[in-house]
Amino acid sequence: MQRYMPERICRIIYSWLVKYPVKVRISKPRKTKLGDYRIGGGRKQPVISVNGDLNPYAFTVTLTHEIAHHIDFLQRKTLATPHGDSWKGVYSELLLQLLAANAFPDELTPAVARHIQNPKAASCSDPALLRELRAYDQEPMIVLSDLPEGAEFVIVSNQRLFQKGKLKRTRFICTEIQTKKRFMVHGECEVSINHS
Repeated sequence: MQRYMPERICRIIYSWLVKYPVKVRISKPRKTKLGDYRIGGGRKQPVISVNGDLNPYAFTVTLTHEIAHHIDFLQRKTLATPHGDSWKGVYSELLLQLLAANAFPDELTPAVARHIQNPKAASCSDPALLRELRAYDQEPMIVLSDLPEGAEFVIVSNQRLFQKGKLKRTRFICTEIQTKKRFMVHGECEVSINHS
């Protein structure tokens, strides 16, 4: 795992995996999720998968999120309300252990500390944390909120062409160029600029 996270973080996560054994699988990049947890069932071992293209700190947060699901399942014996108060408590405790060990860079620590106050179902549901985590990506990406209103852009995940409109909470009202239909697009959606 040292290919994916700093050694000091690996030691902490390894201690969790010794206490709560689960198989960890590194996945090819997926557009719809950063990681997941499957309980297995029967003779199958529970499995966590994490996308292998994440930067070290996004990988750490995602793996911690999934380990929290595993621990929560072991304690409650159910996956009902998977992001409820029980999971939030476990996840927050794990992140607090990482913070106490100074696992994150100084610039990232405040965003992780704020995230602990009310953890979301996914790090990508927490725009402030997501933006801070993206700062550690090797290749900086453009997100919709970086573009000016009226700019034309392509959504990376589906290659559809849009024009950016006005902000409504965390999403922008965008018009698909081909169909003229309007869609709500999250401000943290990865985009490329249309140069045509």
